[in-house]
Amino acid sequence: MRSKRRYSVLSVLLAGFISTSVFGVGLSLYVGLGTAIENTRNLWVMLANIDLTSVQRTMNERMNEVDERSDWVAQQVAEGSLDPSFQYGWTNAMRALAAAGMDVMAYGLITGERQFIGFNPEDMSDIRRTLPADDMLFSELAQIRGPITNRTGFPRWDPYFNRTVLTNWVPLFYDGHYVGTFIQYLSLSNLSDSLLRGRENLPGTPFILIAGNRVMAHPRLRDWGENTANALINGADIARSPIPLPTIHDIGDPVLANLGKSENIKNDQNDTRQNGGLKLSGLDLDDGYHLIVTRQVLDAPISPVVIGMHFDERLFDDEWDRLVLASILGGGVLVLAILVAIFMSKQFTKPIRRFAAAARAFEDEDIASVDVPQLVGSRIREYDDAARSFNNMMMAVHDRERITSLFGKFVPQSIAKKLLASGNDSGVLPPQQSEATVLFIDIAGFTTMCEALDPNQIIAMLNDYFDCATQIIESHGGIITQFQGDAILAVYNVFDDLEHHADAALDSAIALQREVKTRTFEGLNVEIRCGVNTGSMVAGNVGAKARLSFTVHGDAVNTASRLEQENKVLHTDILISETTRVLLVEPDRVIKAGEVLLRGRHSMTGLYTVPSEQIK
Repeated sequence: MRSKRRYSVLSVLLAGFISTSVFGVGLSLYVGLGTAIENTRNLWVMLANIDLTSVQRTMNERMNEVDERSDWVAQQVAEGSLDPSFQYGWTNAMRALAAAGMDVMAYGLITGERQFIGFNPEDMSDIRRTLPADDMLFSELAQIRGPITNRTGFPRWDPYFNRTVLTNWVPLFYDGHYVGTFIQYLSLSNLSDSLLRGRENLPGTPFILIAGNRVMAHPRLRDWGENTANALINGADIARSPIPLPTIHDIGDPVLANLGKSENIKNDQNDTRQNGGLKLSGLDLDDGYHLIVTRQVLDAPISPVVIGMHFDERLFDDEWDRLVLASILGGGVLVLAILVAIFMSKQFTKPIRRFAAAARAFEDEDIASVDVPQLVGSRIREYDDAARSFNNMMMAVHDRERITSLFGKFVPQSIAKKLLASGNDSGVLPPQQSEATVLFIDIAGFTTMCEALDPNQIIAMLNDYFDCATQIIESHGGIITQFQGDAILAVYNVFDDLEHHADAALDSAIALQREVKTRTFEGLNVEIRCGVNTGSMVAGNVGAKARLSFTVHGDAVNTASRLEQENKVLHTDILISETTRVLLVEPDRVIKAGEVLLRGRHSMTGLYTVPSEQIK
């Protein structure tokens, strides 16, 4: 039977516990990390959504106020209620506008000579400047032929104000004649400040883009204006000329510079943020992963505006630290659980190891000759019951083997086992007739030996000799039925089917002859004669009810005894009959010894022997 790899109960229990524990802890940490990151991302997306909504609302409110103010001034001039050429009345009207709380940096009138005459609403100080000739405003005014609604110019960096500005203007007409342009300068730096206000210690960088790639608001926009933009000023005319806003590649923000490489993150279709135009995307850079939240403002007075905010990996640092702490605690608990599991597993497997050790003791030793180990009880009910059952079973097996061993000293072992397995106490086996081979062995000159030796020497010699003969006969499948003084009667193929029983009996005789010719028994040399015959015989128990013996009967048994005696006449050691020779696998292994008239026979019987070289 092919052996299979075996595993101890301890290793199986530990492997199962460790695998399930590691899997459970790992799955919990994995799910916990995913949930924590997802919840953190959703939290900051929600906060970013609130901030962006607030910025969009503030920007719309400011632009609405500016639009309403421009329309009011244009309407007053068109109706004749306000005359820009009447300096006193115009100045009073401008001061009244400032009293209403203007969220602009400067406002006033542009004359046909490119002169700006305006005011600072904070202190109502006068501002007078000549606008640069390349100002886009004049290109647009040149094409105007009549009154129009207010317009919003493209955001620029204005070196005069040293800020990013957004202009809102409207041409003023009275009685069909152009009288000037009312203009308001809005500071976009306030947008950046409003995005940053209250977020100094929070992760995330806010921004506003216009025209796709121009930065309208960003924490670094002021530094760009004070350094890069001012470096472009190299003359008086240029100093008054607006400078275009920086692109996403100029502001020094690597996330904005690689905004086009970001990948969209799908949101839940039922998420209300999608209805508000919120867009999520992720960007992998060398410094880590960045989450980008944007919203496009389609109703802006200028080209579409994108307001947004991006976060880096620091967003998840707190969650990661908590996860690391949870992992350390979980690992500690896991190690403690494994140690407890090892201790408990050893305690639980100790009775099983004792069972196995006790069972191996019976495998390695003769059960009848060893003391039966008694397993200790256990506080665990199942183990205690198993120990009791095992002890009882081992005692029963020990007693049975001991009885068989003792019984086998008086009857053949195979017969003793059949009697014990018969299920009754009669000690009787059903008579069985079969064709078998009989081996009869006798010691030559035993009577003379008994007269010359001490009885103790004779008994010691016989026991030594019988022990040797028994081992040889039983190793060849024979059963010794009788010890008759110094003679041995052995049969082959009586109760146990034995193939080639004739060869088995002859081989036993040859092996025994070799043994007695090469050794002594208790210091004495012995010579033996062997007779082998095959024929029909009956085997069974014979005797009184209280005392029985197992033996075989039949003419074949008597013939074997007579063949043993004929060795004296033919001067041979082994004689076999014709019936035995024909059953040999190799009949040529024996030679003709002669023909004799056996007692009780009416015709001559052919006898065969083994060549002497086979015995040496």
